[in-house]
Amino acid sequence: MQNQIPREEEGQRKAPFSDLTLEQVCPIWYKKLKSGLKENDKATMRTDSKYCMVGEAWGFTGRQTGYYIAPLIPFVGCWTCIMYGRKFGNLAKKNYSHLSGYQPLISDFMRHWNKKHTHITKKLRKNIKPSMLT
Repeated sequence: MQNQIPREEEGQRKAPFSDLTLEQVCPIWYKKLKSGLKENDKATMRTDSKYCMVGEAWGFTGRQTGYYIAPLIPFVGCWTCIMYGRKFGNLAKKNYSHLSGYQPLISDFMRHWNKKHTHITKKLRKNIKPSMLT
């Protein structure tokens, strides 16, 4: 009973933080998508899980893929993020070059990221100077 929130206060509680944006989670890929992907960027999106947009969200570590060791994925990575990486790669195969072409998938990915992985972004951004993001 002591831990219950009185009904009148329940609706007044605010989230402790607002949702992160693609620009905050993947600043490098955000800029690339905003200006238009080059062929080498599309190739990276299609073939390199460590350096693609989802890879940037994970800090370019390959951790989302369990450091490329499948049995580790449930412990250190995320199957859902792997699937998003593949979906982004499929859009790149279709020659999507601009942010607008990726927007529906980005929205889905960001919903997932904000629900499951915001702690990763917060940890990564503590170690990055703001000047490195520009």
